[in-house]
Amino acid sequence: MAQLAFQVLEHSLFALKTHEEDSVFSHILSALFIIEWECSMALVLAEESDLKVHKEEINVEALMCNTSDDHLDETVHLKANLAERIHAFRQSLIPSFWNDLHSGTLNRLVNILAQSVRYAVFDTIDLPIDRTAVLCSEWVVDMLRLICLDHIKLQSFFDALLSEGEYWPLWVKPSLQNDHASVKIQREPLTTDGTELKHQRFVAFVDKLVLNLSFGEVILAPLSSFSRAWVAAEMICTWNWKGGSAFSTFLPSLVQYMKTELGLEVSFVSLLLDTLLEGALMHESSDWALFNSWHLSDSEIEKIQDRFLRSLVALLFTAYTKESVLRESDAHVLFEQLRSSLFIGSTVNRKCLRTLPFVMSTIIKPSTEKVRLNEASLCTDLLGKSILSWLEEAISCLSSSPREVAQQDIEDWMQVVLSCFPLKIMGGTSKLIVKFEREISDAETSLLLTLFSRYQTFYGSADPSLSSRETILSKTVELLGVKLTAVMVGYCWTKLGETDWCFVFRILRKWIESSVLLVEEMTDNINDAAVNQTSAQDILEKLKLIACTMEDLTFTFAESALVTLCHLNLVDNLHETDNSPNLQLIRSGEYAESNDKMMENILRLFLASGVSEAIAGSCSLEASSIIASSRVDHLHFWELVASFIIDASPQIRRSALDSMKLWGLTKESVSGLYSILFSSEPISHLQFAAYSLLMSEPLCELSLVKGSSVGEIPLSSQESEMGQNIESIPDSEKALYLRDELTALIEMPTSELVKTDLVALERVNVFVAWALVLSHLQLLPLSSATREKVLQYVQDKISPSILDCIFQHIPLKTAAPSGKKKDVELVPEARAAAEASKGAITTCSLLPYVESLWPVGVLQMASLAGSLYGMMIRLLPSYVRTWFTSLRDRSLSYSIESFTRAWCSPPLLLDEFSQVKESIYVDETFSVSVNRSAYEIIATYKKEETGIDLVIRLPSCYPLRHVDVECTRSLGISEVKCRKWLLSLTSFVRNQNGAIAEAIRTWKSNFDKEFEGIEECPICYSILHTSNHSLPRLACKTCRHKFHGACLYKWFSTSNKSTCPLCQTPF
Repeated sequence: MAQLAFQVLEHSLFALKTHEEDSVFSHILSALFIIEWECSMALVLAEESDLKVHKEEINVEALMCNTSDDHLDETVHLKANLAERIHAFRQSLIPSFWNDLHSGTLNRLVNILAQSVRYAVFDTIDLPIDRTAVLCSEWVVDMLRLICLDHIKLQSFFDALLSEGEYWPLWVKPSLQNDHASVKIQREPLTTDGTELKHQRFVAFVDKLVLNLSFGEVILAPLSSFSRAWVAAEMICTWNWKGGSAFSTFLPSLVQYMKTELGLEVSFVSLLLDTLLEGALMHESSDWALFNSWHLSDSEIEKIQDRFLRSLVALLFTAYTKESVLRESDAHVLFEQLRSSLFIGSTVNRKCLRTLPFVMSTIIKPSTEKVRLNEASLCTDLLGKSILSWLEEAISCLSSSPREVAQQDIEDWMQVVLSCFPLKIMGGTSKLIVKFEREISDAETSLLLTLFSRYQTFYGSADPSLSSRETILSKTVELLGVKLTAVMVGYCWTKLGETDWCFVFRILRKWIESSVLLVEEMTDNINDAAVNQTSAQDILEKLKLIACTMEDLTFTFAESALVTLCHLNLVDNLHETDNSPNLQLIRSGEYAESNDKMMENILRLFLASGVSEAIAGSCSLEASSIIASSRVDHLHFWELVASFIIDASPQIRRSALDSMKLWGLTKESVSGLYSILFSSEPISHLQFAAYSLLMSEPLCELSLVKGSSVGEIPLSSQESEMGQNIESIPDSEKALYLRDELTALIEMPTSELVKTDLVALERVNVFVAWALVLSHLQLLPLSSATREKVLQYVQDKISPSILDCIFQHIPLKTAAPSGKKKDVELVPEARAAAEASKGAITTCSLLPYVESLWPVGVLQMASLAGSLYGMMIRLLPSYVRTWFTSLRDRSLSYSIESFTRAWCSPPLLLDEFSQVKESIYVDETFSVSVNRSAYEIIATYKKEETGIDLVIRLPSCYPLRHVDVECTRSLGISEVKCRKWLLSLTSFVRNQNGAIAEAIRTWKSNFDKEFEGIEECPICYSILHTSNHSLPRLACKTCRHKFHGACLYKWFSTSNKSTCPLCQTPF
């Protein structure tokens, strides 16, 4: 029937146009849009339903590539066909058809379509909100593109579309007063779940419409008879909706328009600010003291409870503080409104007073920046005078004793004052610094000093430890005092006296120690819960209870104290050569001791938090996540804690470590550090601090090896049969076990790792674990038995296919070998990896690349991967060569060889030659020389009447290709012995995981011992084992020949026998 009706309409539309004055014609035209929309939506709904029903049977790719013919019923097909026909017919109508329509016809058409769109948005309940918003906004865009309305009619359409209704708006409603646009604030609108849901639908739709068209076209309405600033206010007040939010989508659209359109109507911005301010002043806001203006950010602003105040601060922060697109005149008008409203007669306007610090936190920095640039204006002058008057008000409040003054007045005026002295915490993963963002006048300095002095007196009269009075200081006033202390140290530290410094250090100690006690108490509770758990669910419930009962206010106090201490340390470091009285004071006596004690407490706090997570992690991953998440709730506090950890002296680290040992917890400090480093809820500052501690004294001695024990079980049983005691076996013969936290990662099957995303947490953790192992290897002395055992462990236990994962981050252009040297163009990731590999080889350090890893990204991971490759070819050349020679893809092999030859081998060869010249000591029997241009090392060994010259030739792509060794001269040595020596040096050089210099030294030592009469191992024909450099010690009771423990174990394993390789007597 519908198909037939459309066919009739298709052939009679132009005839109907002759009756255009009849309203029926407008309804018919609108039907062309509405019916197509209804049919299209039927198709979309059917496809959504089809997807839901068949999601387990049909993969997404097939679903997107194929039509839904097999599942859509006949009705839907008919509707789809009708929609296509109507769309084609509409598109065939030339623009002049719409342009020639009578004004009344267009007006009726616009109103019908606007109401139809509103109905579609509000009542489409079978689709997700964000999907409905996208479809409806696209419908409007297509509709407007076809009809081509002039500007006036277009704005009439938006006026109708965005007009007030039952479900929209909720917070800000338009009104008209004395023929001027105004708004009516709805503080607590009566809503139901249904109302809020439909409101959310419409807000999401408006947001998508703004993104698809423009902010100016949809919201600004410059030629409309009625400003739509109320729409912008409603959107910002709604704050969050499906598919967007005020911060993520709407405010960026507003800012972008303000950047590109210089002719933005001032009245619009002013009305928007007025609207939000009016709403904010309708009730008292929450305490500014709990608002972290020192970390002003989107997430911090989101914590403001009042929606109008939150929206006002968000708009000012985005448009004025961050983007600087808001006119200074608009900010000035807003400031003047607040300032003039502070008093109603002689009475303080409490609502305005409590709103003021939030606004000042966002406008103070841009305003004072103009003063710094000598661009002072009436606004900045007025601001300066206002700050002085507010300081005087705060001082007057503190002039009386706590019993005689309302602490509410102190809170409110101190909040206003402190908001005028901004500071910002800056820095990277390894270090945070505090920047004070104003240059204050002498008058402000003088008043600040007076305020601080009055506060000390006030605090002393209320502090039970200092006074017998029973007055209780409110937590807000006390918190404001800690913040005031930070401001004083930042802005006036050169003016503080000894009494002031005494107060500063007492406040810092008090709140840092309070946070330590809180975290240590939590650790104790977690330890008890883990020890006494009755089930997995039981421990989870206990941990959740422990985490949620943490006192947030203590962390807030401690954070302010840490900010002060952070700046105090920065001042001390920056003025290291300055001997001013203030610096001499804080560097000496009890102040220096107090500073060291606070540093130790901060380190204890850090270690306790890590141990808490380690204890929870021993129960389950979910339990560990609960504790890790509790740190995220106080992110800025823990970032500050981490910034102190790196600078702690070895003595402080040792003292904190000893305190943790005495505690008697089920997990020790190193486990706690690994829990932070590999946390399921990672915080980059904490991770780098944990990494740094694990690499520093005294923790580095404990962070690599779990413990030593006798070698493999079959070998130790043989030794037992031979009657050898464990104590008689040297350390070099004992097996080594890395800590479980490391082995769990570096022994992870590569087949699983290569499938993960390039920035997946598992991959990041594996790379960081490798960085720890390689860094430890670099720090261990060359002669260290632990170093040799770690090298042997890596060679024997860990598959070199980890390099497959590393080169996933180094995208090289594969090409067939051409035999010509040619610079290969590198993509950014490969370039970053190349620079990092070269840097790691040159500096022998991975620390810069671990530090720059966070926040984790593709480029950062490429840099870390490159540095790991560089350190591997430096410390584990044989290990890397084993992997390279196993590659089957010739094109890939050539690309890696070219990359290594160009970026890694030159600095590595330079280092190898330098080590040979510096590390090998010449004596009367041995000498060595280097020919760098030919990549040769010539070793000469002379003993009595015999001698030999051996030349070691290194390939240009060292260490990927084998080193060649050639005998160029021999004297008094049989051909058999000469060949034996040649093969021996070749074996040492090729199997050496370390520097060539060390291999040559070991080879020399081997032949020194041969001349000393020590017998070689009958299995490997060498005196020193080529890998662990041990002597043959395990003797057969029958034939008395001695063997290397590793050689003998290999013989037992491969021969499946436990007999002597020579005499076949059972061992």
